[in-house]
Amino acid sequence: MSTKSALLLIDPQVDFHPSGSLGIPSASKDANRLRSLLELHPSPFQKLFITLDSHHLLDIAHPGYWVDKNGSNPPPFTLITHADVSSGAWSPSDPSDRTWSLSYTSSLESAGRFTLCIWPVHCLVGSPGHAVDALVLSGVNAWLSGGAGREVRWVLKGQNRRTEMYSCMRAEVTVEGDPSTGFNEKLMEEIDDVDTLYVGGQARSHCVNFSVRDILPRFKGKLKVLGDGCSDVPGFEEAGREFVEWVKENGGEVVQCKDVK
Repeated sequence: MSTKSALLLIDPQVDFHPSGSLGIPSASKDANRLRSLLELHPSPFQKLFITLDSHHLLDIAHPGYWVDKNGSNPPPFTLITHADVSSGAWSPSDPSDRTWSLSYTSSLESAGRFTLCIWPVHCLVGSPGHAVDALVLSGVNAWLSGGAGREVRWVLKGQNRRTEMYSCMRAEVTVEGDPSTGFNEKLMEEIDDVDTLYVGGQARSHCVNFSVRDILPRFKGKLKVLGDGCSDVPGFEEAGREFVEWVKENGGEVVQCKDVK
């Protein structure tokens, strides 16, 4: 019986590459290696999944959602805790969001997730930064052209402005009434259909990290992270290193793009 391999590319978008608003310095080198991998013929991949971070301007992790006591927005990379919201050090710019903001930050801390981090505005739906990086897109088009009937399975994530969504499988906090923030069982079932899943994209410290943590428990022995196909957001290198160790300790592998056959 033939085996089936898939590539899952997490958020390979312009805004996470050097020219983007949340650019990662080494992301273009990752993209070049991913392009070469996608151009292999015959391809090692029978399926290709690509996630797209997809945000609104007033997303909970963007500056415009929040104001301090003087009415100023937080600068990028500000961390906002539940205590900050409780004290009024930071408040939602829309007062009707206060109850949710208190509940949200409390839920993050109770679950041991990342502290709410305010990011530069990025991956706005319809903006140039939302598009797939040109190097990666070139590889994707080569893969599509290399075999009859090939399709990319596109997965949008982060569209609900009231919750962060690092993982492609679920939001940081589920928003009642919005199934897109709950666990994506349909996507998991599609992934379950393959024998080996390779994962790359951006960023290793965040969206690759949390996506793999949600997938690997059901994919032990079959998931391989492309170690030279993803990089950390500057300042979060320790989270990336911890993730690599977690993968190795929990039934996954870390491989190099050149070793994929």
